[in-house]
Order: sequence, then C-alpha cells, then structure tokens
Amino acid sequence: MSNANPAPTQAPKFPTAPATTTEVEIDSSVVLKIIKAASDGFPSFVSGQLLGVDLENVLNVTHAFSYPASIKDNESAGIRSKSIVKYQNDILSHLKAVNVDVNTIGYFASTALGRYFHSTVIDNLLHLQAANPNAVFLLYDNAHPTESGISLKAYRLSEAFIQARKEGSFSTEYLQKVDLTYRNIFDELPVSIKNSHLVTLFLQTLEKKNASQTHPTSLASNFDKFDISIDSYLERNIEGIFNSIDGFHTDQGSYNWYQRQMAREKLKIKQWQHKRALENSARVASGKDPLPEDEWKTLFKLPEEPSRYDNLLISGQTDKFCSQIEDFGANVNTKLFATQKSLNI
Repeated sequence: MSNANPAPTQAPKFPTAPATTTEVEIDSSVVLKIIKAASDGFPSFVSGQLLGVDLENVLNVTHAFSYPASIKDNESAGIRSKSIVKYQNDILSHLKAVNVDVNTIGYFASTALGRYFHSTVIDNLLHLQAANPNAVFLLYDNAHPTESGISLKAYRLSEAFIQARKEGSFSTEYLQKVDLTYRNIFDELPVSIKNSHLVTLFLQTLEKKNASQTHPTSLASNFDKFDISIDSYLERNIEGIFNSIDGFHTDQGSYNWYQRQMAREKLKIKQWQHKRALENSARVASGKDPLPEDEWKTLFKLPEEPSRYDNLLISGQTDKFCSQIEDFGANVNTKLFATQKSLNI
C-alpha cells in the first residue's frame, strides 16, 4: 500500500452511536478461510466481508467471504464500488437461502508488514461503522513470521478520529485540542478464536496421538536455533521504514514551507501595525481621528495550514515498522550476544 494518502474530500456518513462491543471472537473456520484466501492471492492483497452478530460486549464473526480478484486488485475503488456492492448482494442472497447470518460486521484484508495506515482502509471502515458502530477491520499479515503464530488483529476507528473527520479539521491546533495522534487513530480489540466442540475434541485426539509418537531428539538438532542470518522479515521492515521516512520528509517539507510563509506574513503584519500605531499617534496629536488598526486583515492574507492527515498516517506506519523491528529484533540480538560470548569476542 502506498504512503501517499490524499486527505478526505467527500463528506461521508458517520456513526450515530458509540460501539458497544469490546472484543472479537472469530470462528476457527473463518480464520482458515481468511488464511486460505490470503495464501491463494499472494503476493496480491485480498479483502472480503465479515458476517456475524454482536452479543453483549462480544462481536462474534461466524462467516466470511472474499472478493474476486478483479475487484480486490482495484484498491482505489474500495468496498463501495458498484461491482463490489452487486457481488455482495448476490453472495448475501445465496447465504441467506441456507440460513447463514447475513449481518455485516466489518471486512478483512491481507497485508504485508502491518501496512494498514491507509486512507482506503479508513474510508472503508468509516463507511461500515456508519452502518454498524460495532463493525471492525480484521487484518491478516502474510509476512508475519510463522514461528510467532498467526498475525490476526482487529481494529476500529477511535471516537477521537471520527470526531476529527466529522469536523473536517486536521490542523495542528485541532489535533492538540482533541489529543489525536497516530497512536489513537485506531482502537485495537482483543481477538480470540473459537472452535466448535467437535473440532476441539478432534484436536485433543490428535494431540494425544502425536504425543505418544514423539521421540526425544538429539542435542545436535538444536544448533539451528543459533542461526544468526538476518531474516527477510527484518530486512523488509527496514526497507519499509526508509520508504515511510521519504514520505514523511516530503510532507514535512510542505509544512515547513507553510511555517516560513506564515512567519513572513506575521512579520509584515507586525511592521504594518507598528507603522499604523505611529501614524495614529501623529494624527491624534494633530487633532485628527485615528485610522482603523484592523485594516491589515484586508491587506494581508495568511497562508492556509496544510492538512496533517497524511502526517498522521505516515507517522503511524513508521511507528508500526519500528515496533515490528523491536519485537522481532529481540530474538536476533539474543543470538548475536550468545555467539559473541561463546567466541569470547
């Protein structure tokens, strides 16, 4: 996903009530569908719709289906294009015929290296939360190391960000006023995976069977744990940081230009006000009426501050890359220090 995130230009609908769910429970069959769709579509990103119900404070995801390749490849179209809406309606009508819950509770997408700070994701999620405040965005990371488990996370737009979109203001002053930063654009919800009783029983049977067939391994097989080669996951995160920093510098350059222009205009205004004050003092001394001192408002035009929307998203994505390097790099550092100690370096 690109780091170029155009500021929102259309006035979308907004949630009319706060979300009531605080956690997400996903059926294991849904997880398998998402993983299979992401694997089949790799290296392209895939997306799809989530169906289910919300019970008290838990959002239950009971079914999911992915969008066809011809739709999901057109990222700019989002989930509101005519082709997607038609496809959704066709699938939902078929599912309803076989008594499947057709309540839309969000959408899922696959990504690489946690790239989800994107305007398309935000616009899609805002559209869904406007229809259902409990809607979530489920993100599956294809590039996440397999030994660390499945990377499946649920996000929802925060109240602070929704309010900023509603006000249409992403100025520095407003962001400071509502305390909105890249850290609280999204609210992350805890995710749990639920199996049916029959699946749980089957897994326990397999576990016992595998345990009875397990044999002790030799110590020689453990030497692979000391492999200190740099994983491609770490390398790609570093490359992602470089790309994000480039985007950040471009955005910051625009903001620095605005600040320089603002400083020049304020200096001109200050000089004009000083000159007008001296002129009025002379006029009063000569018995004349003073000239208006707020005339500068019609003579000078202050530059308009550029939206900080892009800056929020780029900063959030950069922080995500750094967090992943910090988490994954801990294992690499342990191996490096262990090797250094054993070699007495």
